[in-house]
Amino acid sequence: MNSRIELPDPAPEEKEILEFFSARNFERSRRFAKGAYDPAILRQHLAARGDPQFSYKTIHVAGTVGKGSTTNYLARGLVSLGKKTGTYLSPHFVSLKERILVNDRPITDGQLAHAWGQLLAAGNLETLSFFDAMTAMAFEIFADERVDYAVIETGLGGRLDSTNNLHSEFSVITRIGLDHQQILGDTIDAIAREKAGIIKPGRRVYTCTQIDAALEVLRSVCADVGSELVVIGDNGSDFTERNRHLAREILTREFSPDAAGIAAITKALEQPVFGRFSILRSEPRIIFDSGHNDAAMQALAEIVNRQPESQYNFFLNTMVERDLAQFFSRLAATLGGKARFFLFSMRSPGYYAAENSPSGIEAHSDEQISAILKDREALHVFAGSMGIYAELRARFGL
Repeated sequence: MNSRIELPDPAPEEKEILEFFSARNFERSRRFAKGAYDPAILRQHLAARGDPQFSYKTIHVAGTVGKGSTTNYLARGLVSLGKKTGTYLSPHFVSLKERILVNDRPITDGQLAHAWGQLLAAGNLETLSFFDAMTAMAFEIFADERVDYAVIETGLGGRLDSTNNLHSEFSVITRIGLDHQQILGDTIDAIAREKAGIIKPGRRVYTCTQIDAALEVLRSVCADVGSELVVIGDNGSDFTERNRHLAREILTREFSPDAAGIAAITKALEQPVFGRFSILRSEPRIIFDSGHNDAAMQALAEIVNRQPESQYNFFLNTMVERDLAQFFSRLAATLGGKARFFLFSMRSPGYYAAENSPSGIEAHSDEQISAILKDREALHVFAGSMGIYAELRARFGL
C-alpha cells in the first residue's frame, strides 16, 4: 500500500489556521486546564450562524477505543445505502482535510479555504479553541453540501466536548477505558459518566460489551433521561472485526436494509480504516497503528499475536501525559519474548525523549531504525500516537 495515496497533502491555509490557534490548540499544547472545555462556547457561535448542524441528521459517537473506526464504518455504511454522508474525525495524520469527509472523501483545498473564510468573516474567533473552529467548519461544510447524515466523533470525553451541540438521531458509545484522566476522571465510573454526556433524552443509545462499572453508568443515565440502551455483544477475534460488527448491527437495526443493502454495507465495511494496523510496506511488513491508550495497546497485542513473523519490533512513543511504560508492559505481557521494544524519537514537542524514556527502552537514530527495518523475518510496528505517522512519512518515506 502506498500511504501517500491514502491521505491528502495539506492545503495552503492549514499553516495559517494552526498558527492562528496555536495558543488554544489543546491537541498540540496539551493544556488540559479545568474550564478549557465547554460546548457552550461553540454553541453561541453556531446559534449566530443559524445552527447549521440542525439542517441534517446526525449520529454522535464517543468512547475510549474504537470510536474513530466505528465512526468511519457507520459513515461508509450510510454511503453504501445511498445516503449522502458527512464524517467528522479527529485528530489528523497529515492534513486537516482528513477530519472532514463527504461521502468518505476528504474535503478539497477549496472547501477548507471557503469554510475558513466564513469563520474569519463571522468574527469573535478569540473565543474559540482550535477544535471549536474545526467543528464549526465541519458543521458548515456539511450544511453547504446538503448531506443527509453526518457521523460525528467526539474529540475528548463527551459531556464537555465541542461536538456536544447536536440533536442526534441516536448515539454510540464504544469501549470505555482509562484515558485523559486529568480531565475525565480517575475511574471508569467517572469516565463513563463523561462519555454518557452525549446521550440525548428519548434517543436510542448503542454500545458494545463493557466492563460492569461502565455499563452500570450507561444504564443509569439512559434510565434518567428516558433513552433506550441497546448492548450489542462483541463478535470477532480482534478489535477491527468487533468494530465492524458493531457498526453493521447498528446500521441493520436502524435502517432495516434488504438483502442487497446488507451486502452493500458488508462490502463497504471491508475497506480498512487507515491507522488501524495499517500496512505501510509489505516486504518486510511495516505496520502503523494509531492506538494511544492502554485499551488500544491490548487490542493491538491481540492482533499482532496472530501474525506469522518470528519477531515483533515495536517502535513506540506517545504524549508525556500518558504512561508509556504501561504501553510496553501491556504488549510484553501478551507477546512475551517475541517482542523487542524501542523508543521512536519524535521531533514534535510533547512526546517522550531519551531522558524520560521507560527504563531499559532505548531511543535509536533514524539510521539505526532503517537498519532494523531491513530484517525480513520480523514484523515492524510503529504505534502510540496518531502523530507518529507524519514523521514516518517525512523521515522514512512510508
